Amino acid sequence: MDRILHLDITDSTNEVLKKLAKDGAREGQVVIADEQLAGKGRRGRKFESPKGKGIYFSYLLRPKKMTPELSTLTARTAVAIQRAIYKACGIQTGIKWVNDLVLHQKKVCGILTEMCMEAGEIRYVIIGIGINVNEEEKDFPEELRKIATSFSIEMGKTFSREKLIGEMVKELDQMSSGFLTQKETYLEEYRKFCITTGKEVCVISGESKRRAYALCVNEDYSLEVEYEDGNRESLNAGEVSVRGIEGYI
Repeated sequence: MDRILHLDITDSTNEVLKKLAKDGAREGQVVIADEQLAGKGRRGRKFESPKGKGIYFSYLLRPKKMTPELSTLTARTAVAIQRAIYKACGIQTGIKWVNDLVLHQKKVCGILTEMCMEAGEIRYVIIGIGINVNEEEKDFPEELRKIATSFSIEMGKTFSREKLIGEMVKELDQMSSGFLTQKETYLEEYRKFCITTGKEVCVISGESKRRAYALCVNEDYSLEVEYEDGNRESLNAGEVSVRGIEGYI
């Protein structure tokens, strides 16, 4: 099987790659589609995937064992993809904790990681990445136009998806090969480009919404926040909206 499987159309590149992983696909296998019918975002949300406009991409990892570093995979992926975007397109995106990339205060990239465990052992991890590259405003549903954008909308020109895909593969390969030896490099870069710290945020947990101030990103990529009552918390997961970013609650 070719390392990069390019599909015209599919329901979800993550779902295709899960099947390949179960059939023995090797680490580094990539699935790309020109269009997705059921692209998935975080928390079960739909990821809009218009034909031939964005990048709909999944990458396979086969960690040898469960390690604490695996909990940082999604955040480190954000750094890797940010690098790829800069190299291929010359665009510097920001990182909204945990793993969204933003441009001019709007979302341009989402990352979803899915892990398969069997009998207490890790079988594989799939990293799903969706990037809005050449979408026009009409390609987004009305309710998303205030919070999502594309490189083309913001920069006024189109970009090569093929070039960006090539850089993404290179950066993910590098991240995978240096997972246990390049911790500080990724953390330093993540902190440098994180647009969440130093801002007022809203921490959302189910129906609960609490105002807080984002203090810093800890070494495990958790977000240290201080609530209005003075109590502090290290957030390892969850949803945080950021004041000044479209969609702030």
